Amino acid sequence: MIYLLIDKPAHASAADRFDKPSRFTCRERSVSGAVRRAWRDSPETDYWKEEDFMNPSRLFTLTPAQKELFRIQPDRYEPGMRQMVTEEFELPSFVDKTCLRLWYNTQMDGYAKHWHDALEIVIPLENEYAVSLQEEEYRLEPGDILLIPPGELHTLQPPPPGSRFIFLLDLDLFCQMKSFLQTRSLLTKPVLLSAGTFPEIYERVITLFMEIASLYWGDSPSRQLSIYARMLDFFACFTDFHISGGPTASPGVFRSADSLSKKLNHFLEYLQVHYAEELPLEEAAERIGVSKYYFTRIFRRHTGQTFNDYLTSLRVRAAEDLLKNGGVSVSEICARCGYTSMSSFNRNFRRLKGCSPTEFRQFYQRR
Repeated sequence: MIYLLIDKPAHASAADRFDKPSRFTCRERSVSGAVRRAWRDSPETDYWKEEDFMNPSRLFTLTPAQKELFRIQPDRYEPGMRQMVTEEFELPSFVDKTCLRLWYNTQMDGYAKHWHDALEIVIPLENEYAVSLQEEEYRLEPGDILLIPPGELHTLQPPPPGSRFIFLLDLDLFCQMKSFLQTRSLLTKPVLLSAGTFPEIYERVITLFMEIASLYWGDSPSRQLSIYARMLDFFACFTDFHISGGPTASPGVFRSADSLSKKLNHFLEYLQVHYAEELPLEEAAERIGVSKYYFTRIFRRHTGQTFNDYLTSLRVRAAEDLLKNGGVSVSEICARCGYTSMSSFNRNFRRLKGCSPTEFRQFYQRR
């Protein structure tokens, strides 16, 4: 069960706002009798009807004061001020000196196909929300959590009247940590987190994200640290669950072959440093000690990508950093990132980023 209370009335002190429960109520589809009675008897929830506890469309509810507060960004940034590098490449508008942005979105307009370098997390609060990724469409119910990987082309469909939280998070800060390597490998494909798909960790995860929302619009001097701490808590929870045998894990890989999982993790660490070197599939399999056919299967299961796609994503990510910093020619970046052909480099970069390396650099030089 979930009993989430997030925000406090405007007159509450900062300590009250962050240390005590408030009136943001998050209810899962099944609620114990004791919690039912607590809500029913509470003067703050006397407007709830009994049937609301089992109504998915009322899973999350904000007070009018919260809705008004959440529409205003902490830095007064206006919705709709999107920075598009190309027709599809969007530059995320993070809060100054942070790596995040959180929107309380009530717009009924959709967002055309686009991508960005940030991890996007979509959580409907009221009514459903549809997101298209590649060939698949996700129809999200209130309380569902959709993780959209960085660089993933996606479309936000025009929704019915309702609301949702949309998180944007730059993962570069977390990628500095060695232990984040496996987490990053799990974020290469879209992930739907719900009470049905991840029942073991859903309550903890949704609690963390709702706490992040409260902190984001709060006035605690340390709210950025608190938000990052909760994001790390989520990443640790999500990663540990997969390693211990989560829904996408195979018992043969994680439960009965811990040593093989460790070898794969060490190999991923090796790739982070040696991505520019020529590494045939056969040699990669030899490093793990398995056949190339078995390696192909377990690598995809472990990372969500083929070996070649994973290696390409590392090279393109490294090229991005070099293009942003300047001082190195595009041809030299091509060579540094493991490409012997400029056409191959351009093709892979455009496929993943929607623009050429030169176009990418020109945009950052104009900023």
